[in-house]
Amino acid sequence: MKYGTVLICVAALFFGSSPSAKADTTGPVVVLDEYGSAVDKTIIAGVIVQQNDSPGGSDACQWSASLVRDSGQGQGTEVTKQIGSISFRLYDRACPSETTTYYWIPEISTEQIARSASSVVYDLIPAPFGDFAPPARQGLINVGTWFWVLPAVWQPKSVTAWIPTPEGPITVTTTATPTRLVFHPGDGFHGTGDKDCVGPGLRWTEIIGDHLPSPCMYTYRHSSAIDSSGLFSSSISIIWRVTWRSSTGTSGTLPNVTTASYHQMNIREFQALVTS
Repeated sequence: MKYGTVLICVAALFFGSSPSAKADTTGPVVVLDEYGSAVDKTIIAGVIVQQNDSPGGSDACQWSASLVRDSGQGQGTEVTKQIGSISFRLYDRACPSETTTYYWIPEISTEQIARSASSVVYDLIPAPFGDFAPPARQGLINVGTWFWVLPAVWQPKSVTAWIPTPEGPITVTTTATPTRLVFHPGDGFHGTGDKDCVGPGLRWTEIIGDHLPSPCMYTYRHSSAIDSSGLFSSSISIIWRVTWRSSTGTSGTLPNVTTASYHQMNIREFQALVTS
């Protein structure tokens, strides 16, 4: 599905029981915030993705504040209500060849709109499945293990959310940008700790050989035979910086998120018998 403009509607939050999307905490790919908790992708008031609802454009639906209509006095004031600390305004949504519908829209901050857009951005972030040279099940001690992800994964992901207002639509674009690639080798205190680098890493080719360095490379000093399973449980993670900018000129950042995939590394030790 191609994502376009995102419209924030209030029905799911206050008047229904729309199920919330949750980060997958059991599969091979998990989205975490910068504190290590799984990202809850619950969307403020629900999100509707409708290509023809983007602000502007000849085919866009038209949104306007609803007015109280009195048979004796004609149109009156705009229709509003208060639920807790949030104010709502009733809007008419008129689309070509469709009956006019009505929506209560919250009067919320641009940051709240940005957080709703970020929920969809999380769904667009691809899995960071890693590649290794030597391959994960054919590693060698004292030989640098290159790790990388496909360049196509290393691309910013953006979603634009908006709400109508009496002064015109307010749009907020939320963007997740990859910043660091992190390899957790899984060899514990036998190793030198996590290795991180900037960028997706370099793809190894045979012409490079076994001894040239890569900025994204880790060297195991012990065989995975020291682990009870015979394998090191490793992971590759991408740290994503999440920012937003609104049509009103305001901007800000949201907590970083991390996507990760997990790998079993078989690291071998070759011993040679030397005779004179």
